[in-house]
Amino acid sequence: MTIELLQLDMDRYSLRLSGDEERDLQRNAKAIAVDRGAVILSQARVADRIIFLSEGIAASEQTWSDGKSTIARFFEPRDLCTNVSSAWTGEIAADELIAITDVKGLSISLAFFMREYIQGREFGMYLRHRMMEAHLFAKELACAKTSGNTKTRHDFLRTHHQKVLDQVPQKEIAKFLGVTAQGLSRFRRNSDPAR
Repeated sequence: MTIELLQLDMDRYSLRLSGDEERDLQRNAKAIAVDRGAVILSQARVADRIIFLSEGIAASEQTWSDGKSTIARFFEPRDLCTNVSSAWTGEIAADELIAITDVKGLSISLAFFMREYIQGREFGMYLRHRMMEAHLFAKELACAKTSGNTKTRHDFLRTHHQKVLDQVPQKEIAKFLGVTAQGLSRFRRNSDPAR
């Protein structure tokens, strides 16, 4: 089912997996299912795969030496997720990819991903499109996250991740916004006078 969802996503760009590409993908990727709260990619190792998310919500979470953690970003179905800097540099990841809800997806080996990204035909074109979109999204995300303004960060979630606002526990949203759970409650009360 996950390869079918991947093909549906490729359809948005008028791209189709050839029979050879689909067989190659089946050899170099595997379906995964991860329970809510589990680590998908650990910060204790180098990122060696890319996840195409087909169901659920995941997050990039960093835990600091004082035990506090922050969420850098959320991932939803049809997103490609990994720790890009770890995958690219071969260094240990600074964050973990966590399943915020039950998650299903396609785990694609980094070596296959890189080969297809550079040399691939239809699938390679798809990956290049998606990575460019991810780059542009990351720029928008960085602007929102560094604004120092809870409303700006919350508006970013409303614009790009309404499903997160609807399905994710408040404590996880607070970690993204950079406030406490109580601070999030106060923000919501103050921003919605009808409450």
